[in-house]
This record gives sequence, structure tokens and C-alpha cells, in this order.
Amino acid sequence: MAKVTPSMAKNQIKRSLLQIVDSHPNKVQKQQIWHYFDNKCAYCDIGIEHISRQGHLDHLLAVQDGGSNDVYNFVLACHICNGDEKRETPWREFLMNKCERLSESIYIERLAKIEVWQGQSIMSQIDAELLARMEAIIDKAKVNFDQSVEQMRALRDSITTN
Repeated sequence: MAKVTPSMAKNQIKRSLLQIVDSHPNKVQKQQIWHYFDNKCAYCDIGIEHISRQGHLDHLLAVQDGGSNDVYNFVLACHICNGDEKRETPWREFLMNKCERLSESIYIERLAKIEVWQGQSIMSQIDAELLARMEAIIDKAKVNFDQSVEQMRALRDSITTN
């Protein structure tokens, strides 16, 4: 079993608490993504067989960049687009690059489809006050955790000095 440090546990606390409000898509929601994108990559439009494991759910905006795990922040992407090609490229820029040799109407069509999907997101409509409340709850949990770590270390030190 891998060693779990207090720092790792503290990060997990934040992720676990956020998951309560912002959970990953469930099975039904994943099916909605596949259906909305007609079993095709949102970027290159290649058909993807559901059982092939070639289809990936790609965050439009990564969580680390302020995105959410809301179903509408995911698109269906083929393994090529979601692999080495896209990497850290913002999705709009990636889509533009992907369509540069195609007609502008194809780019506009794909862009519009993604934007309509993304526009349904509830998480993107959360106001600053609610986000601040979420952060306050997380910060309080982290402070409590830090205090518990210090108490455990003090207990450990008292045991080892006796």
C-alpha cells in the first residue's frame, strides 16, 4: 500500500468535498454525452464505437483551470484527439486547429454544437457568493485537518519521549 502523507490526505479532503457538489458524470449522464455527440468525436467528427474503448470524455475546461465535473463540461473525444494531439491546448483553439483544412462552416457547426452543450451547465451558473461559501467550507475542513495532524504529532512525540 502506498504511503499517504498528510499533504496528500488534505488534497483528498478538498476533492472529496467538491465531489459532493460537483461529481463526475454518472452512467446515465455518460450515455447522454455519447448520444448528444452522435457517437462521434466532438473535434474531428470520427465515429466511435462505444465498446471499442476509443472514446474518451474530455473536459472542455480542466478542473485545475476552473472547470467543473458537470456533465456539460465534457465532450466525447476520440483517443487521438484527447491524447497527444490536444494535451493542454484550450478546446476552442484545438477545434480551430483541427478544422483549419476544412470549410469554415464545418468549424462553425462543430463549435456551435459544443457551445450549446456547454451552455446547459448548471455549475457554470453558480454565482461568486456560492463559490465563496464552498471554498469557506473546504478551508474550514483543511484547518481542522491541520489541527488534527498537529495534535497527532504532539501525541506521537509524547509517546516517544516517555
